[in-house]
This record gives sequence, C-alpha cells and structure tokens, in this order.
Amino acid sequence: MQCKYCQMEMEDGATVCPHCGESQEESKVSKQLKTIKILLASFVGLVLLVVLVGVLYKDVTGMSLLSKNDLHVKDSYTVSLEKLETEAGYKSYEKKLDKVVATFGEHKLTNRMLQIYYWQLVGGSNYKDLDLSKPLDAQYQDPETQTTWEQFFIEEAIAVWRKDMAQVDLATAAGYQMPEEYSSQFATLKQDLEEYALAKGYANAADYVEKGFGKGVDIQTFYDYRWNYYYGGLYCAEYAEKVEVTQEQIEAYFQANEADLASGTYGIPITKESGKLVDVRHILVKVTGGTKDEEGKTVYSEEDWEACRVKAQAILDEWLAGEKTEESFGKLAGEKTEDGGSKQTGGLYEMVYKGQMVEPFENWCFDESRKTGDTGLVKTTYGYHVMYYVYGEEGWIRICKDGAKYTATDEMIENAKNNTESKVNYKNIVIGAMK
Repeated sequence: MQCKYCQMEMEDGATVCPHCGESQEESKVSKQLKTIKILLASFVGLVLLVVLVGVLYKDVTGMSLLSKNDLHVKDSYTVSLEKLETEAGYKSYEKKLDKVVATFGEHKLTNRMLQIYYWQLVGGSNYKDLDLSKPLDAQYQDPETQTTWEQFFIEEAIAVWRKDMAQVDLATAAGYQMPEEYSSQFATLKQDLEEYALAKGYANAADYVEKGFGKGVDIQTFYDYRWNYYYGGLYCAEYAEKVEVTQEQIEAYFQANEADLASGTYGIPITKESGKLVDVRHILVKVTGGTKDEEGKTVYSEEDWEACRVKAQAILDEWLAGEKTEESFGKLAGEKTEDGGSKQTGGLYEMVYKGQMVEPFENWCFDESRKTGDTGLVKTTYGYHVMYYVYGEEGWIRICKDGAKYTATDEMIENAKNNTESKVNYKNIVIGAMK
C-alpha cells in the first residue's frame, strides 16, 4: 500500500508511515470536518436545485416559486364587514389603504384608489353566473383555474386603471387642455359633492364618497379618479373623431362585424341596404288653444295653427339674423324648444333612421335634396318644428367609419400600455367589504 501523504510504499495494514511518520487513520476532527463538508455540499446542491427549478418554472409560467406574487397569492383579499366595524379591524385596514399595489410608468395605484375601480365594476356588472348576495371570494368565476369573482374583478380593475393611465399619458404628451365646460365643473366639484351629499341625506361629502365608492375612499381620491377618467377619456374621444380612415378600413370593419351589425348590436340592425342615418336639430313650438270634441280629444283651429307657425317663424328669423351656424342654432334650441327630450342637447337627434320619427318630420329629413345647413318649418301633430339639417350618410358606412376610428384609437391606447412598464404587488392588495 502507499502512504496517502508521501506516496511511498509501506507494508499492508501499517497505521504509521515509516518514511514520513504520518498516521494513516482519520482523526475525530478530520471525520467531523469531512461530515460537515458533505452536509454543506448537499445543502448547496439543494439550494442550486431549488433555484434552477424556480427559474425553469418562472420561464414557463411567468411566476417565481421563490417569491410568489400572482393573483392567487391570497385565497381572499376582502376584509369583512364584521372586522371593519371594529375599531381594531378598521385601523388595521386603514394602514393598508395607501400601500401601492400597482405601478404604470410613473403612476401609482393605491388600495384607496383601487376600491373605486373595483366596486364600480362590481356595481355595474350583470354576469348571469354571479350572485351579488353572496361573498365574491366564495364564488368561482372560472372553476378550472379556481379564480373567484373577487380575483376576477381585482384583475379587471387594475386593467381599467392601466388604460386610464395610458390615456392620461397620451393626453399629457399631446399637451391636451380639457374643455372649459368640463374643467369648470372640477373647479367646484368638491363643493358640489358636499351639496349633493346633504341633499341625499348623507352626513357630508366624505360620508357619501365612502359609502358610494369604497371603504376608505376620500374626497381627494375620488376627485383624482374623476379627473383622470375625463382628462384622458375626452382626449381620446376627440382624437378618434379626427382620425382619418380609408374606405378599405371601413369595409374591413364591416366584414369583421357584419353579423353583429345585422343583429342590432349597435342599436339598430345595419346592413348595406339599410339606407341613410341622419343628424338633425329642431326647435319644437307646441300648438296651444284648441277645444274638446265629443270624444274628448283636443281639436285645434286654423287660427291656433297659424299662431303656432308665426311663433316658429319668428324663432327661425331670429336665427337667420344671427351667425347662422349649427352652434348658434343649438344654443337657441336650448332656450326655445319645448321638446324635453332634446333640450339639453341643443335640439339634436343623432343617427335618425327611417321609421323612427313622425312622417312629416321624417320626410323632411330624408328628402333626397337635403344638404348640411338646410332649414325650414315642419308641421306635425305636436306643433311646428324649426328644422336644421346637420348631416346624413349611408348607415353602414357611418357606423363602420366610427368603428374603424375607435379601433385605431384603441390600438393607440393598447400600444401605449404595452410600451409602458407595469407591475402589480398582489400581496399588498386589500378590498374593504361593502353592504
């Protein structure tokens, strides 16, 4: 045998080398060190295995075993009413309200803001498989993935928030200024909330906002929510109106949505043979006077009708003496019309189709010679209508043109979302139960 230290030959069974004098037996210390080395090697191997499996799992699923942070990280995110009604329970919940649960670029979503998005979606839902009388964390929206309705609405709420923030970013980048008619409302929003809350029997605006939009929601959070919604939303709506689309895009939209169009999904059944849709403004002057006939119906004399016509003509003359624009007609309609259904819109009826209005009104609208800016008086059973023709186009083209415009706008928003870094910390999320 050889010495394990100097490698010289020695007799079999020798315990000490005659050449170097080293013992050939392991000491207790050596044995302990060897055991420790084996254990350490095993531990390091185990750690490397876990890391490797975790990396492979993340590559496949997008989630990490080492730090799980996905929608299913909690069985329930909801703090019950019973807990919220206790002082300790509410204080614990309140401490979590300003925790950041998601980011989108520079924007941060807190639990306080999340309550609004979450409960607005829940309140506006009409899913047939959802029972709002039962806890949302106890019902599966998707049994296969074991996703509850609570988890579903959380995911949807975050998605809507991301879209709102993308629209805000687009509006900001474009230097968009909110129209004065909207910005002026925000200038008095907090005071208006206070007055509305008191009129509806709430203690104050804060009480109304919390009970209506989520546990812990305050007035400033509600204000920010509304501002972002309108600022970004109005910009994108105006952008969509200005988008230029080709006939090919319009035709492509029709082909992709032909079944839905024909079924009336967009309000009325639309085919390529449906005919025109028109926009028209009017100012109604109701006929007055009259006498009851034997059947109790009111009958108007020629004098009654003539008085009504003269009044309508005077309104038309007033408009003709002014700027003679659609805007000025709309303003006059808001002041003069007796049609409650269109007073707030300046007498405007949009996308009028054949068969919708009374015959004399309809005949005037769909006259083949009709063009933008035409005016006139129309007599119906209601009285006289001062008319202003806005616009008319083949129904399928109009609907599909608008559809193509909004499709292009949605693509712009989607690109903004995809090009902005976004993260979610599901572990921080809490939802306060509401009655």
